[in-house]
Amino acid sequence: MSEPAANPGSDADILYGMDRALTLEETGLDSAFPLPGRTAERYGERSGIYLSVYEYPSSGRDSTFTSKHYVMVVQRGAKLTVRSVPASGSQLAMDLSANGRILTGTWAEQTRGDGPYRGAVYTGAIQMIEDDNPVPRRFAGKWVGFGKDGEMNTGPWSLALVEQHLGGQAVERWNREPE
Repeated sequence: MSEPAANPGSDADILYGMDRALTLEETGLDSAFPLPGRTAERYGERSGIYLSVYEYPSSGRDSTFTSKHYVMVVQRGAKLTVRSVPASGSQLAMDLSANGRILTGTWAEQTRGDGPYRGAVYTGAIQMIEDDNPVPRRFAGKWVGFGKDGEMNTGPWSLALVEQHLGGQAVERWNREPE
């Protein structure tokens, strides 16, 4: 993934001294997400492809926006690894722990290189609860993270199952930006 030219005056990750390369490496956004092979059945029941939707405020554009991604979720025990499909304009990652119906963890996003945030990397924490009606499987909660001006932002975030399988054909069906 090529790194766009950074403007230290406006990219929060650089402005606050975050090591962009280290963050991309630690969150797995610098490499391809390994797809399950024939042993996909060994993954947990929450594995699949989900539609991720979150809202975020933009101080520079003085409005609230919605961001959508198709993401691959792999559950191993109580750990869930979430990565956006390869065709996503911005790359999203979450590392979550499940405790009953509660998911708690961290998120990171490298924004679109050609978008208003020019490839900036944002990180934060997230907590979600699984709907008590398991069909279709859905999680909803809140995220928190710093904005480009050092302000603490928060907003709603949800994951809704669109495909229970994670094989190559399933990923290919959803390897696009949501409408």
